[in-house]
Amino acid sequence: MTDTLSYRQLFNELENLNASAYDMLIQGNFEGFTDLLITFVDSGITEQKNFPYARAAYRFSAMPFTLNHMWFSPDARNILSDYIFFSITQGWTIKDIQERDLYPVYINMANSLALTDNEKAQAKQERMESSLSKKRWEAYETFIEKYNELYKQHGNVTVFGVPLVDDVEAHQMSYIKKIVELAEIRSRFHLTFDFTCTTVDNTALEGMNLPQKINYLTNNLPDLYQKGTQKFNPHIQDFLTVKEDDERILASNYIQGKGIDRKNWKNYTHGQLPNIPLFYLELAFYLSIPSSDEVEKFMNLHGYSIKGPMTHFHDIYCGKNVYHILHRDLCRWIDAGIDYNLINEMCGMKLSVTEKEQRLLAAKRRQN
Repeated sequence: MTDTLSYRQLFNELENLNASAYDMLIQGNFEGFTDLLITFVDSGITEQKNFPYARAAYRFSAMPFTLNHMWFSPDARNILSDYIFFSITQGWTIKDIQERDLYPVYINMANSLALTDNEKAQAKQERMESSLSKKRWEAYETFIEKYNELYKQHGNVTVFGVPLVDDVEAHQMSYIKKIVELAEIRSRFHLTFDFTCTTVDNTALEGMNLPQKINYLTNNLPDLYQKGTQKFNPHIQDFLTVKEDDERILASNYIQGKGIDRKNWKNYTHGQLPNIPLFYLELAFYLSIPSSDEVEKFMNLHGYSIKGPMTHFHDIYCGKNVYHILHRDLCRWIDAGIDYNLINEMCGMKLSVTEKEQRLLAAKRRQN
């Protein structure tokens, strides 16, 4: 590819990649998913000078669409688009919401990563007309400033130019405190557009694969139109609502959604390092660390790696087959720009689980 793509074009390419990837998985076509990635990389898009900045901004700026806190991919959210247009946002589509609340944040993030301070001052910035976009942008600026300080070591006594560690616990906590602070700041702009539908039972969705989930939703969402007519169902709002306030994704809830008890996050904040490699990988995903090299650096900080040629990431069930995914495969997905939420969805994980949801699910399981 010789043409230089704009940030909007790169954003569209990443959106299309993830929508197509999800579509392949819905069809149970894992080979199609891998071929899609090969085609994407071979096209030269990932070699574009601005691709790393666009990929990072794409991850940081993402605002997942959720139904009853269940994540929807770029393609699957089309199921809800008409409902949102007709009954919730008074004529706004999902694309309209993205243009207002997401895209301006993305373009500013991409520019802030790629340009020098002088260039930023001269560059034309995308207008942020919504208060939500401004809030997210301000939180991101603080986040990236703190993230750039994460790996700096401090100490008065040095050996061969490296600070001497005379207190291991204090040394560990110096990093942990910075990561906990990053997670708190991340929650300020790691938000969701959350919709609630009373005709959808999340418990029924547990254990379903992607095609089964889409089939269930198609059959259980309320009728958009009155039977036998093209007239809008005036009672749709009795079943489907959208939260007006910003829905934060907290680190503890995100970790719980991956089947890792939230107490591990609490222990981590107090200096107890969980002996669970997936905990640190998912924490890197939560922080939206954008590339496999940067994720590796974060994993190395905690004594783990995703760069080994032998190590196993996760088994993925697609169609009638099971696929054993190695960390080297995961690294290729990360660097191509596959959404971390899509990767977790492929592994049967949830976006997040609140403490209230955790208690309700436990109660239902006991009843059954």
